[in-house]
Amino acid sequence: MSTIVIVAYGTRGDVAPLTGLGVGLQKSGHRVAVATTEAQAPLVTAAGLESRWLPTDPEEATRASDFAQGLIDGDRMKPSKAAMREMVEQLDGVGPAIAKAAEGADLLLLAGPVSTLFGYHVAEAMDVPSAALGLQPMAATGEFPPAALGTRSLGRMGNRTLWKLGGLGEKIYLPQINALRTDLGLRSVKLADYRDRRDTEWPILHGFSRHVVPRPADWRPGIEITGYWWPALPSDWQPPADLVKFLDAGEAPVYIGFGSTATRKSEELSDLIANAVDAAGVRAVVHSGWARLHGGGDNMITVDDVPHEWLFERVAAAVHHCGAGTTAAGLRAGVPTIPVVGIMDQPFWAKRLCDLGVAASTIKRKDLTTEWLADAIRTAVSDPSYRDRARAVSLQLQAEDGTATAVEAINAQLGGDRHVG
Repeated sequence: MSTIVIVAYGTRGDVAPLTGLGVGLQKSGHRVAVATTEAQAPLVTAAGLESRWLPTDPEEATRASDFAQGLIDGDRMKPSKAAMREMVEQLDGVGPAIAKAAEGADLLLLAGPVSTLFGYHVAEAMDVPSAALGLQPMAATGEFPPAALGTRSLGRMGNRTLWKLGGLGEKIYLPQINALRTDLGLRSVKLADYRDRRDTEWPILHGFSRHVVPRPADWRPGIEITGYWWPALPSDWQPPADLVKFLDAGEAPVYIGFGSTATRKSEELSDLIANAVDAAGVRAVVHSGWARLHGGGDNMITVDDVPHEWLFERVAAAVHHCGAGTTAAGLRAGVPTIPVVGIMDQPFWAKRLCDLGVAASTIKRKDLTTEWLADAIRTAVSDPSYRDRARAVSLQLQAEDGTATAVEAINAQLGGDRHVG
C-alpha cells in the first residue's frame, strides 16, 4: 500500500474537489492523507480521509488585511513594500508545515499555488515523485492569458509573455523557499535554477473538463485535463429541515452566494440581494459563506454550507462568484448562472460560462446594483435557452469520470517514473 499525501492549502472550494480525488485513490488501494488548514479539515475527515495540519486561517487573514480587502473589492491596489511584506508573512511557517505533513509519503500531490510553491522542494528533498493538481489552468499557453490576470487575450506571444511575467511573482517568496530548502538539507537556489525544469518536466493534472476549457494545443505531454473531481458527499449527510421545508413550499428558488469571498461589506451586499430578490419576484436560498450574507422572510432563507451537488439540482438559477468549484457544480447541475465576479480566476470562469451560453452576461461585484441583479435573475429564469444549454453541458460532464482518469494516471506511474503524468 502506497501513502499519498495531497497538500491542499486554500479555501473550501480549493479543498472540496480533492476529497473526491482522495476517495478515488483510497478505493484503488492507497493510504491517502490530505494536508489542509484547520477550517477545511472537516471536509477531509467527513470523506473518510486522514487529515494533516497546515497553519493559518485564509478567511481571517483576508478579512483583517486592508490590502486584501481592496483587492477583493476590485480596487486598483499598488503592490507597496508593506503589502508585499504582508503577503509573504501570511505564509510564514507554511513550508515547514508542508514538509511535516509530507512525512512518510510515497507520492506528493500538490494543489494550487501555495502548495506547489513549497511542495515542489519538499518532494525534491524527500526524493519522492510529485505532481501538481490544478482546478484552473496552471501551465503557460498562447491560447489564453493566465486565469488570474484577466480575460483579454493579447495574442499567442502576448499571452505567453503574461504567463512568464506572472510566474515572476514567485521571487518574493524565495527567502522562505531557501530557508525551507536549507532546513531540508538542500542548497539555496534562484528562481531560474528550477523554474525551467519544473515548467518542462513537472506533470500537472487539471481537475476540470475539456468541454469547458479545451486542452491547449501547445501544452506538452504530462499536462493533462482529466475532467472534474467531484467533492465527496458524506454518506450520513442530511439537509437541514428548514431548508427542505422552504424548498417544498413554493417554486424553485434562485441560489445566491459568493463562496469564500471574505469581504467586510456583508451588510451592504445582503441589503442589495434582498432588494433584488423582491424586485425580481423570485424566492432565494442565500449562502452565508465567507461574505457573511444574511436574509430571511417568506421569499428567502439563509443557509450555511450545503453540498452544491444536492442544492443546485433544486434551484432555478445560481448567482455566484464563479470560483472554480461553484462554477463546476452549476455546470454539473445544468442550471443557468448569473456571474458576479471578484478577483483571481473568477472572471476567467465567468467568461467561459458566457461562451458556453449558460450565462447571459457578467458583472464585477463592485459594480453590482439592485437593478442589474434583478434584471439578470429575471432573464435567467424566464429564458429557457440558458437552461437548455446548461443541461446540454451537464450531459457532457456526466459522460466523463475525471476522478477515475486521474487515479489511472497516478497509478500508472507511482513507483515508476520520478513524476506522475
